[in-house]
Amino acid sequence: MKKSYLLFYLLSIISLVQAQSVKLSYYNQIPILNKNGTDTLQYPFTGGLNAAQFSAIDLDGDGIKDLFVFDRAGNKILTFLFKNGKYIYTPKYESMFPELNSWVLLRDYNCDGKMDIFTEVDHNAQPDKSKFIYSGGIRVIQNVSTKAGEFKWLQTQNQLYDTGSQTEPPVNISLASTDLPAIEDIDNDGDMDLLIMPLAKNVITYYQNLSKEKGYNCDSLIYVFRDECWGYIYYKVVKNEFALNDMSPCSRNYFNKTMHNGTTLCLYDKDNDGDKDLLYGDVSYNSLLLLENGKSINKKNLDSIISQDTIFPRNTKAAVIEFPAAYMLDVDGDTKKDMLITTNMDGSAKNKDNISFYKNTGTATVPAFQYQRNNFLIEEMIDLGGGSFPTFVDIDSDGDVDLVVSTQGEFTQTSNSNDYLVLYKNTGTPTKPVYQLSDTNFLSINNSTQKILRIMPSFGDLTGDGKPDLLIGDLNGKMHFYQNISNGLNINYIKLSGDYFGMYGGTSAAPQLVDLNKDGKLDIVMGRKNGTLAYFENNGTITAPNFSTTPTIDSIGKFTVAESVLSGGVPYYFDGYSMPYVCDLDKDGRYEVLVGSEQGRIFLYNNFEANPNRKCAEIDKIFTDDPSAAAANLKFGTRASVTTADINKDGKFEIIIGNQRGGLRVYQAQISGVISGVKLQQVAEPTFVIYPNPAKELLTIKGDYNLNGMKYTIVNLIGEVIGNGEFTSYLNELNVSDLLPGLYIISASNINGQKLNARFLIR
Repeated sequence: MKKSYLLFYLLSIISLVQAQSVKLSYYNQIPILNKNGTDTLQYPFTGGLNAAQFSAIDLDGDGIKDLFVFDRAGNKILTFLFKNGKYIYTPKYESMFPELNSWVLLRDYNCDGKMDIFTEVDHNAQPDKSKFIYSGGIRVIQNVSTKAGEFKWLQTQNQLYDTGSQTEPPVNISLASTDLPAIEDIDNDGDMDLLIMPLAKNVITYYQNLSKEKGYNCDSLIYVFRDECWGYIYYKVVKNEFALNDMSPCSRNYFNKTMHNGTTLCLYDKDNDGDKDLLYGDVSYNSLLLLENGKSINKKNLDSIISQDTIFPRNTKAAVIEFPAAYMLDVDGDTKKDMLITTNMDGSAKNKDNISFYKNTGTATVPAFQYQRNNFLIEEMIDLGGGSFPTFVDIDSDGDVDLVVSTQGEFTQTSNSNDYLVLYKNTGTPTKPVYQLSDTNFLSINNSTQKILRIMPSFGDLTGDGKPDLLIGDLNGKMHFYQNISNGLNINYIKLSGDYFGMYGGTSAAPQLVDLNKDGKLDIVMGRKNGTLAYFENNGTITAPNFSTTPTIDSIGKFTVAESVLSGGVPYYFDGYSMPYVCDLDKDGRYEVLVGSEQGRIFLYNNFEANPNRKCAEIDKIFTDDPSAAAANLKFGTRASVTTADINKDGKFEIIIGNQRGGLRVYQAQISGVISGVKLQQVAEPTFVIYPNPAKELLTIKGDYNLNGMKYTIVNLIGEVIGNGEFTSYLNELNVSDLLPGLYIISASNINGQKLNARFLIR
């Protein structure tokens, strides 16, 4: 008996002697319910939306336009298929697009039926890598795909130029990275022209594409500076309006006036008169201007704005949002272009329920827009506003894993200075979890007189009573300790310290409670702004922890997640904002650490331990949005954070990722490996759960079906049988007060030979 249980334990947890591979695939099989429990979110794990930009594209080659979304916040791409009148989030297409920055508009510039990319210049993509582009501009990437549902790209130009001068070299067409240009066929000749508001000017400039005029059909980008003051108007910044009916604004000294510093432009023909009217958004205001083009009645056939509407759209609910941007595309499948309005601001703007859908109730040629709702797409996803930092914990001690997320919330309500916690309770079973929004201000932390900025939570039993306590790191590097004094299902925490042991975790401290040195006591691994990790060893006891004010190891693992770009040949490092989660991801008995970062990547390092001299190796390219495809170096959005748990007890870790957009993404681990040439089968987790774990006196065993009649045995780590018995019901309670502190294995079997196994810790 001893040998058989020892063999079972060794096959379950011993280290692998040969290399293992880690692949984390997008996972969307976890139901999320709203607070009333009446609605299941269709695509909860998209990661949220803050400053989205929209373009239509046929992603799967079925002839139906799908939806490409680019979020300026974190430079994140999201892809949605349009099927049976609904959008289906399909992330496998996202990694098929190149890395893009600041803004993206998809346009078919060469008339081949495939959408190409117009976007911000790649600032570090020069032939001479020692040079760095500081000024903004426009990059064009051609769609050269040959197979439906798969994308290949060819960068046509990293910088668009004005080629109109016969004597001077081409001049860069400058565009601030904060702006959104209009890329449309303005002169109705079949090629893509360009409207921008130049840097430090208050007039709109028109660049004409001469591809057709020069006999190249529409497959070239030959831009010529055509009109410095398109429409014969100039912008009056202090009033959010344009001066009209001035045929020569550029002849005067308007460039000495107050200038704009952020613009969005959207062209469409509102009245089917053959000229393009303009929707204008400014960074300083929260409403769009509609500028009517009178080119069709102008004697010289020139674009000239003849009227403006400062309330748009009229006769319905007008859009009111900071730095507004409009997008014209058919989003409901009726072949008529609708309108989406949202913010173009990454930061100080409304970042929740901020995408307004206006249905075109008119015709394809003379549109009429009617407001529908302000949560387009967002209504089917978890989106808490600004910043999300998830962690798993059995908050109500019922044996299944709940989800707690810290957030900065909706900016117009919190101004990023009133963070709080949100609780999603697991209302399903241990093997079939269902998460329901339970509390939008969990523990009422933001009601305190002392607000906590940048809440970074971690749960763990620091008092030895079997209940998960709460440790919070903050923006200023302090630790806040909340003791769990709950009684059964009644959740109750009390704050005991706002400066726990006087510890300084570094700016934007992100603690994780974990027994790193495996002495039975919870230590702290700390993420921070500089991108490294610090280790604070627990020098106390299980019931009375003790931490030093300074790290035991200041840079454990000897790595940083701070990334860099070249500037003049010299690397410039961004802030790292490391956010760690230590776990045994491949179940080989040794710790790995997943680390979120400022630039949106999740890094994985192996052999992570409390050793001041060990330098951890990075395991690269572990995530994939398509389970059938190879893993890639994906980005999840600014300030990516990470946590893991086996939430459905199938033996595979789920990895949940937060980011600055306020949403979540979930991936599932696929681990493969060998021991001495023999293929390793992952040992399945039990279909019953035990709690509390760690335990002290009483241990409850709960199954997702009746355990009555199943015989169980408890063994220690050396295979000795410590106790045995028989379950009598669905819910069973065992007295374990006589067991010494340590790790134990409980196994059970029924008359059909089905075997269940689980581990528990006695403290």
